[in-house]
Amino acid sequence: MVEATASLTLEELALFNELLASKFGLHFPEHKLEILESRLQPRLFANRLHRFMDYYLLLQYDLKRELDPLTRAITNNESYFFRETSQFEALDNHLLDELSQGGRAGKLRFLSAGCSSGEEPYTLNIFLRGFPAALGKDTLRIDGIDIDNQRLEMAELAVYRPTSLRVLNQQQCSRYFASRSGAGGAGFELRPAFRRGVRFSRGNILDPASYPSSEPYDAVFCRNVLIYFSETGLKAAIENFARAVRIGGLLFLGHSESIIGLTKAFQAERFGQCIAYRRKDS
Repeated sequence: MVEATASLTLEELALFNELLASKFGLHFPEHKLEILESRLQPRLFANRLHRFMDYYLLLQYDLKRELDPLTRAITNNESYFFRETSQFEALDNHLLDELSQGGRAGKLRFLSAGCSSGEEPYTLNIFLRGFPAALGKDTLRIDGIDIDNQRLEMAELAVYRPTSLRVLNQQQCSRYFASRSGAGGAGFELRPAFRRGVRFSRGNILDPASYPSSEPYDAVFCRNVLIYFSETGLKAAIENFARAVRIGGLLFLGHSESIIGLTKAFQAERFGQCIAYRRKDS
């Protein structure tokens, strides 16, 4: 049994950062040592290990077996419906017609990178299907990718706890969700009309071969993910997004994230209350 006093040393932090950066692009600076420590602690208990170094050596020896639980431990899966909606509103007010005209005729394609359990791509789908310029049945496709298989299974199931609906009013909850109850308590299932056109698959932002489409997207959403990336991982992610977004398409990041000055492939533009990054013709 692991000792309650087991703590992560700076040497161990450096070793884990090297491993996490190479596999996931993630980096935990020294002031976030305790965050990584708390996330890895349950894996020590689960594997009956006494030191974080023991767990690091286990990962070196048998990463494949431990990959899924490690992924769930280190990733931030905080998500909920209608989060940072100003970006979706900007699509309605400024960008939807433009994207429709600039891409493939009659088609709109979006990617949600780091989609977790699906709240972001489903919210995007709800907004897009509610726009005045009604989209035809097969004109819209939204791909969601994440490295956490368990979260992707939840996204496919589309049944959520009340915390995922915490900013919705009663009318919105009733319109978009059907109440479900079970052994795990109350749940809310997203209605089929708002799931249409959304697909999920396992994908790593650092591995463009894992992106579900070889065709370029009209827009990519990667919000509140890159703030955890190492500098090397961030640059690799930007390069991959530059290949994934068509010329003239858009990249949306979280409000606290910025790639200004880090790339010549994208140019920052303001749309209403939000900033987006336009893919330039380099």
